[in-house]
Amino acid sequence: MAHEVVKYHNDLNTVPMRNWTKEEMNFFFSIIAKLRDEGTREVTFGKYELADLANYTITHNKRFEETMENLVKKISQIHYIERTSNSLELMNLFSRFRVDWSDDLSDLTATVKVTEEFEYVINQLNVEFTSYELKEFTTIRSTYAKTVYRLLKQWRTVGKKEFSIDEFKRLLDTPDYYGPSHIDRNILEPVMRELPEFFKNLKVKKVKANTRGTPVTGYIFTWKPEKTGEWVENKYDIDAWSEKQKDEPGTSEPVPMINWLEDLNE
Repeated sequence: MAHEVVKYHNDLNTVPMRNWTKEEMNFFFSIIAKLRDEGTREVTFGKYELADLANYTITHNKRFEETMENLVKKISQIHYIERTSNSLELMNLFSRFRVDWSDDLSDLTATVKVTEEFEYVINQLNVEFTSYELKEFTTIRSTYAKTVYRLLKQWRTVGKKEFSIDEFKRLLDTPDYYGPSHIDRNILEPVMRELPEFFKNLKVKKVKANTRGTPVTGYIFTWKPEKTGEWVENKYDIDAWSEKQKDEPGTSEPVPMINWLEDLNE
């Protein structure tokens, strides 16, 4: 996989993805990465090109076909509803998303076209955009961690982002019954296990209200801000990193697996 960069309008970060698998997320954002600067032209992906972009190993053709079929179903649910006092309009992200395959599944292609109304999401990116390396994203295993990764990358040069608990649950599309303990176990633990590799000095603090029971009202994420335009060769190349460790033992700082969550009372 080359150093593909995913870049899109921040509006796409509000798309609910609770029921997506990590493979479906990888394929979707791989396609988004390749559609940039293509306007509303149709773009066709070959089977192995798509698998390489998404860091996907094809071991069973049938499973690959099923993954693509599920992806098409999930994408069909991405739409925008615009309501005025006199109108109601529904617009889909893609005007075309077609998958073709041979009888023995040895060959498969996907043809994609962005709808004109949503072209701004991928192509009109002067301001309010999210950008990150595709390879980073595809190595993250937890689907919740993938979503938090995208949300924090929106603020990558700031180094800080605060969410109210309701906003956090909405953006991560959590089940209604999720409370702070569910968020700790199912979201924050995998986030702090996987994302410090990509956000230096990543920390998260609970914000609590000064009321009876000190309920959790939000979360503050902080990390070392990225410099705009900064590029480090092989920054997240696992093989290169391993070789560096052989040459310079003891140069890395282990990610702490405890005390990563602090309480912040307000």
